[in-house]
Amino acid sequence: MKLDNWLAQRAQSCPDRIALIADGRSMTYAELEEEAVHAARRLAAWGVRRGATVAMNMGTGPDKIILIHALMKTGAVLLPVSPKLSPEERAKAIESCGVSVDLDDPGKLTQTEADMPLLGEHDMSDPHCRILTSGSTGSPHTVSLSYGNHLFSAMGSAFNIGVDPSDRWLCALPTSHISGLSIVMRSVIYGTAMVLQDQFTTDGVTDAIERDGVTVISMVSTMLLRLLDEGVDLTAPRAILVGGGPVPPSALEEALGRGANVIQTYGLTETCSQVTTLEVAEARRKVGSVGRPLLTSHLRIQGGEILVQGPTVSAGALDADGWLHTGDVGWIDEDGFLFVQGRTDEMIITGGENVIPAEVEDVVIQHPEIVEVAVIGRPDPEWQQAVTAVVVARDGVEVGLEDLRSHCEGKLASYKIPKRLETVDELPKTPSGKLHRAALLK
Repeated sequence: MKLDNWLAQRAQSCPDRIALIADGRSMTYAELEEEAVHAARRLAAWGVRRGATVAMNMGTGPDKIILIHALMKTGAVLLPVSPKLSPEERAKAIESCGVSVDLDDPGKLTQTEADMPLLGEHDMSDPHCRILTSGSTGSPHTVSLSYGNHLFSAMGSAFNIGVDPSDRWLCALPTSHISGLSIVMRSVIYGTAMVLQDQFTTDGVTDAIERDGVTVISMVSTMLLRLLDEGVDLTAPRAILVGGGPVPPSALEEALGRGANVIQTYGLTETCSQVTTLEVAEARRKVGSVGRPLLTSHLRIQGGEILVQGPTVSAGALDADGWLHTGDVGWIDEDGFLFVQGRTDEMIITGGENVIPAEVEDVVIQHPEIVEVAVIGRPDPEWQQAVTAVVVARDGVEVGLEDLRSHCEGKLASYKIPKRLETVDELPKTPSGKLHRAALLK
C-alpha cells in the first residue's frame, strides 16, 4: 500500500492551518512544506539519497522539524541523535548503525540545491527511522520503524483520545526518542499544530497552556510531579498523557483532584509509542491503569510478562509467533484494563520473596518529605538482596530510615519495607526523562 507524503498532502488540503509553533514563530502547513522542499534539495546536494541512514543531531528550534520532513522527501532513513550524548557515545552509536551520512551540525548544509525529483509517496513497509532507545536498564539499541508503524500508531491514539482540527500538542520531550518524534509524526498525519519546546520547564508548560493554547500534552511522571509540586494550573488541556514508567497513584489522584485531565499511557520504542492509553472518562474509575489496548494493538500476559502484537510493532522486534516480548510485568483486570508493575529484570528477590519496585515506590512517594524515589535491590549477605529506597528529599529536610519504615508499616508486607535508605540530590535520568535504574545499580 502506498502512502502520500503527509506534509505535501496537508499543504494541499489545509495550507493556511498552523503546523508548528516554536521559538515564538508560527508556520503554516504551506510554509513548512516550502521550507522542507528546499531543505530536501540541499540534503540531496550534500549526497543524501533514498535508503541512506542519516544521523542527525536533534538540536534546538524549528529547523530539526523541517529537516525531519525534508529527509522523508529524499527517502533517507532518519537516525535521530540526542545532543546530550558525549562524542564517544555518539561515535559508537553511528558506527554500530552503519550511517551513510552524518549530519552532526545541520548548519553545515550549504544553500546549494540539487535539481532532482523528490519522493511524493512511500510504501507502508518503507523504513522511516531508526531509534536509539533510551536504555533505562542498560545499553541503548536500535529499533527500526516504518511509515506504516507511524500511521497505525497515530490511528490508534486518535481512536482513544480523539482528534480535533484545532488541537495543539505540546512537545517538550526529546525528538531523538519516540516519545517526542511520535508527536511530530502524529501532528502532520492529523493536520494539527505542534508546539515545540526544546526542554521541559514548568514555566514553559505554563506559557504553552496560557499563550499557545495547547490542548494535549505528553510528559513523563517526573515532569508531572514537578508541575504538581509547583502548583501549575493544568485544567485547560483536554488530555495530559503521562508515560515513560509507573506514575505514583497519589500523584494521579492529586492531579485529578485539581481538575487536570491526566491519563496514563503505556508504550515502547518498539511499538512506535503508545500501546494502551486510558480514556479521560475512565481516569478516575481506573486510577493506576494505563488503559485498554489502542485500535489494532493486542495484548496478552505470559508468565506475568506483557506481550504485544499489532501493526505498530517494529517488524524486527517480533518473535516467531508475531509477538513482542516487552520485558514489562503487568496484569489485565476483568474490564480489560492493563496495569503495569515494572520490569521483569527489576524484580528484587529478598529472603526468597519477590518484590516489584513500583509497589514500594508507590508507598514511599507518599511520604510528605520525599519528592522522588527509586527502589532497587542491593546485595546483602543475609537477604540476598536488601530492598533499598533511593530518595530525593525536600530541600533542607532529612529523612531517616526508621521514619520511612514507620511510614510504610501497614501499607506494605514486612518483606517489602525498605531495609536501607540512600539520599541523593537527584536521581539519574535517561535523555528521554525516564529513571535510569541501571545507573543506580552500578
